[in-house]
Amino acid sequence: MKKQTISVLAAALCVGSLLAGCASKEAKETTAVTTEPIATETMAETTAPTQATEPSVPETSEVTVPVTTTPETSAPAESTAPAESTAPTTANAPSGSYVNLDNMQFTIKGKTYTLGQTTLQQMIDDGVPFNEDDLANANNNLNKNSQSQGFRIELGEYWSAQVYTMNDTDGNRTAAECYVSEIYLPLKKDSTQDILTFAFPQNMTIEDLKANAGEPTETDHYDGGDGYYTDTLEYTRPSTKYYGDSGYTFEFMKGQLNYITIEYLP
Repeated sequence: MKKQTISVLAAALCVGSLLAGCASKEAKETTAVTTEPIATETMAETTAPTQATEPSVPETSEVTVPVTTTPETSAPAESTAPAESTAPTTANAPSGSYVNLDNMQFTIKGKTYTLGQTTLQQMIDDGVPFNEDDLANANNNLNKNSQSQGFRIELGEYWSAQVYTMNDTDGNRTAAECYVSEIYLPLKKDSTQDILTFAFPQNMTIEDLKANAGEPTETDHYDGGDGYYTDTLEYTRPSTKYYGDSGYTFEFMKGQLNYITIEYLP
């Protein structure tokens, strides 16, 4: 009986080792699969990590299921702890909510619009408070591969934002038929408005912006003397079709947000 018991225990240990080895091998294979889209993906770095990590959750959970039935469950449990601790770091990476190069949006009177998708006509139909003189030009012809004039959105007395449309087709279209490719908002000192909003607060500081969106793609500091200075922070990526960049430009004058430009280029 003792020999049989010893044989059974030895066999159980062998099976446990084989299961642990298989689980380890499967985990390595899973890691290799999830990293392939990052290496071959042609999109910007801001979106690749999100797409790569999403499918890894169910795959990891499948690998750990058989391991929990074996005596070696403590080892996988310890290996997953660091992955959980990295979540706050990912949330504060350059793909934070203030800057989203894949989904550049703004909101007017509670309705959200997306650069590169929303047309000027859709905004007109929604009753966006455009300047009437500008709207008279909405049906003007817009040549291929060109950007329209600015269409002013009235925010208050002597205060307006501007949107521009772009025709990136091979034929002629009206400005109203084309999608909105750029929005520009100059801020007024000691003035606020609640018509046009973004994913970021318009009273944020440079430190607030960096804490949420990370380090900018490019920065510029200008010192005009007599206490006047500006800091410009850009979060951009190159266009794949045109010369230029898509992205966000924030100018701070003496530490206070002065203007915002968001531009989409395919």
